[in-house]
Amino acid sequence: MSLTVWILLGATVLILIGIDRLSRRVIQPALLPVERTVPELGLAHEDLRIQSGDHELAAWLIQPHESQPFEPLVLVAHGWSANYSTVLRLAGPLAETGHDVLLFDVRGHGRNAPEPYVSVRSFRDDLMAVTRYAATRFPDRQLVVIGHSMGGAAGVLAAAEGAPIDGLVLVAAPSDIVRVTAEYLTDKGLPGHFLVNVFRPFWWRRIGSTFRPLTPSRRIRELDIPLLLIQPEHDMRVAREHAVRLAEAAGIEYRLIPDREHTDVLGDPLTLRFVLEFLEDV
Repeated sequence: MSLTVWILLGATVLILIGIDRLSRRVIQPALLPVERTVPELGLAHEDLRIQSGDHELAAWLIQPHESQPFEPLVLVAHGWSANYSTVLRLAGPLAETGHDVLLFDVRGHGRNAPEPYVSVRSFRDDLMAVTRYAATRFPDRQLVVIGHSMGGAAGVLAAAEGAPIDGLVLVAAPSDIVRVTAEYLTDKGLPGHFLVNVFRPFWWRRIGSTFRPLTPSRRIRELDIPLLLIQPEHDMRVAREHAVRLAEAAGIEYRLIPDREHTDVLGDPLTLRFVLEFLEDV
């Protein structure tokens, strides 16, 4: 081959390596610090480690009273870049009302070791591992999953893959991972839709498939369990259109929490009321 061809090949390889590195940086979470710890609640709890494949996940089991076999165990899953303390805004009041609550940190988040990247498949797989742990330890109890943001997307995907989930609450959950990533990049002043189309094949290699089986608005149609959709009115991270798509796909209505944003919706009394009513129905 001529020198020109070698130069072109070399340049192509360098460009592909550069794109691959950029695509990985997009799915490397910028981690938030732990704000409040479970011990600060002053309720009975266990500090756990739950195995998920090659990963060991830090977890907490809050049991404010002796376990009641007819009450559901509530598992609360956090979102991207967050940790268990983020969802403690909702999990804490639930525990204080007497519900047993299981919290965990997704790999690469919270008290776990850092990871070079974390995908929606990572969220799904870790949630499935935690639900299996809960079902094994409490075989006679129903399991209700509350997922915030990416944790909600993971809840849909885990339930569709057969995780032992008896009820699912989605709070500010995305309907489409690629779409919400494009919207996030656009909010940062970047050409979001162009970039996700460029990065998509590189992400496929990391998640081991296309995004089709990892799209919540597709998989939610497969679920035959009680569902509750909650959407904050002023969510700038996961727009209301995502709740609309999920609700249409599931054939249910979503509940709007007025004057709340993406994260503070977790601490709203109306959110707590809707969740408590849902737990009673389950």
